[in-house]
Amino acid sequence: MTKIITVIIKILNTINKLSWKIIIFLTKFIKIEELDKINSKPDDVRYRHFSVDKPAIIEAFKEPEKLDFKVLVKENNISPVKRRKGKTINVKVSCPRCDAPKEYLYDNNGKEVQFECKCCKNIFSINSTVTKHLNYKCPHCHYKLYKKHERESFDVYTCPNKKCSFYLRNKNSINVIDKEKFKNNPNFFKLHYIYRAFKAEPETINKDYREFVRTPIDLSKAYYSWDIIGHCLTFHVNYGMSYRQTSALIFDLYQIKISHQTVANYCNAVASIIHPVLELYPYNLSNSIAGDETYIKVLGKQHYVFFMFDTLNKIITSYRCFDKRDSISAIKTLYSTLIKYDTIPDDLKMIFDGNPIYQVGQQYWAQHGYNFDLFQVIGLKNTDPISSEYRSYKQIIERHNRTFKYYYKSTNGLTSIHHANSYMILFSACFNFLRPHSSLKYKVPVHDENIQSMPTMPAKWITIIEMGYQYTKTYN
Repeated sequence: MTKIITVIIKILNTINKLSWKIIIFLTKFIKIEELDKINSKPDDVRYRHFSVDKPAIIEAFKEPEKLDFKVLVKENNISPVKRRKGKTINVKVSCPRCDAPKEYLYDNNGKEVQFECKCCKNIFSINSTVTKHLNYKCPHCHYKLYKKHERESFDVYTCPNKKCSFYLRNKNSINVIDKEKFKNNPNFFKLHYIYRAFKAEPETINKDYREFVRTPIDLSKAYYSWDIIGHCLTFHVNYGMSYRQTSALIFDLYQIKISHQTVANYCNAVASIIHPVLELYPYNLSNSIAGDETYIKVLGKQHYVFFMFDTLNKIITSYRCFDKRDSISAIKTLYSTLIKYDTIPDDLKMIFDGNPIYQVGQQYWAQHGYNFDLFQVIGLKNTDPISSEYRSYKQIIERHNRTFKYYYKSTNGLTSIHHANSYMILFSACFNFLRPHSSLKYKVPVHDENIQSMPTMPAKWITIIEMGYQYTKTYN
């Protein structure tokens, strides 16, 4: 055996020497400049940073005064447009303000899309994206914004004015190296003012927040007793057992045959019942909230759980699962926490990582009267004052996520986003009302006498279910 290993090592050394000889031979045919590029690290290209600019100036749309092009032509002696090289406008178009025909229209961009009327000086587009409800203007130059992109949940408006102070300031701040990159790839840099107009109204978000988890199962008609349901919840949620393990343990302890699917149905039904308790309970929340996203699997695909957490009282305030990690998810998550305050504290601070979707959420809710301070901890090292001051808060939510992953692990993924949200409700209820926390001297984050007076954990779950039926009357 020793001889074989020795032979293999000699062969590998020979191959290594041969490969180096080949590399040295090939480098003779490569220029020094090209060799430097091969050995150098990739360019540090500054791609356009996702940042949130200050809100736009929003004005009600005013319909311009209607004019008659015939009167304008007669009064100002206006002649039809003289086009070069016999060019004509082939589309059927007229000025929406004075009804001037295409003979009096300039083809502004040469593509027969944007036109300027020679009679009334009106500039318009046949594919106009201008809303007739609101006008958005740049807060820096008061130039009218135009719609650049349409997203699923919001529209992106940008200021096209190249004399805008915001644009000029950003352009002048580019260093010499980046100026060369800007010439080749201008889209890598964010220079123009951008505003995101969200389509979702607070009323829509509130409705979604109330109805994102529902089940047709009626526990009042359950075959098994409430005590068995309480045991199912205790084994599955408190001790992190799967549905099959819970089913097997109940049979081993009590000789009661209950299928794993029945356990799953009971858990989903309870989640729907106790959801109002989590949302309407009179929490004593502090002014310090931390938030973060973590990953779970739903039918093998990655989904995101947005947690928000009271760093002082250790109370979960938001816990919803989404299939996308986008701005609208952040807006809904923030709403779930903000709505739990009777009055928003003046010094309310929320701590997140560097994900810019929370900046969008802050701007959205500020426009609707919910104000708070946002602090973002960037990266793993303290490279700025905010990260140095608030990293400990961020670490609290990270530890919470590890606790969640410990309990979630037994599920081996979930079958639908509805089941995922049901599990989030059960886990959050257990964490807030039933699970002692070491930093609270092993007391539960939310001490409710009705729950804590119960002698066993199944009985405590049944008490929360009873509270759920009481809160449902208020919730609906």
